Amino acid sequence: MAKYPLIKSTLKERLLSSHYPEGLPLPSEPQLAREFEVSRMTARRAIDELEREGYVYRIQGAGTFPTGKRFRQGNFKVRPFREWTRASETQNRILQARVIDATPEIAIVMQSRPGTPTLFLHRLRIADSEPLLIEKRYLHFELAGGLLHQDLGAESIHEVLVEKMGLSPTRVDQSLEAVNLRGEESELLRVPLGTAAFLLRRTTYLGEVRLSYANYWVRSDRYAFQDSFEP
Repeated sequence: MAKYPLIKSTLKERLLSSHYPEGLPLPSEPQLAREFEVSRMTARRAIDELEREGYVYRIQGAGTFPTGKRFRQGNFKVRPFREWTRASETQNRILQARVIDATPEIAIVMQSRPGTPTLFLHRLRIADSEPLLIEKRYLHFELAGGLLHQDLGAESIHEVLVEKMGLSPTRVDQSLEAVNLRGEESELLRVPLGTAAFLLRRTTYLGEVRLSYANYWVRSDRYAFQDSFEP
């Protein structure tokens, strides 16, 4: 499993929360490689993508710097996938469903320790034979490991957690941004490399425990997000 996407997402969370002060350089590539226990090349790839997306900029001989906070606005709710489409047939194709040892970057997003058993689910959502959404989800194995015994190709993970396992989330944090699809995502969604898409990141809590961390890549040529509110 490629490590740089999780390094990238961890650094992005830090940048958006002002963990790295504006005007001061980020840790160097060798420092990041040591922190995440990866090669310097892997750390560089994560930084390269953050630079391409406008989160950081490089100054020759000085280092890599935050570009500053992106503006955040509004609240929005995202319904279950089967309610997103009027398609006559929807399905979930299971690409992976297994227990992994948390890498340092997974441990950060799950607030656990490296090596902690973690449930990894990788699914492709399809409507009328057309791939529309990719899901990569990490779950607290001790709490949610029973999902491996469920029909994840047909059932809603949220409904299984709540109705069958008695795990009712107490809070959900989520963000939505525009990205350009990389090789793996573009192949799965059957669109050209670099196609614009939505990336929805969602962290689900059970009390103070992180129950789940998920990334969803959503085809922007098939979906638009909207909300209504009282002015």
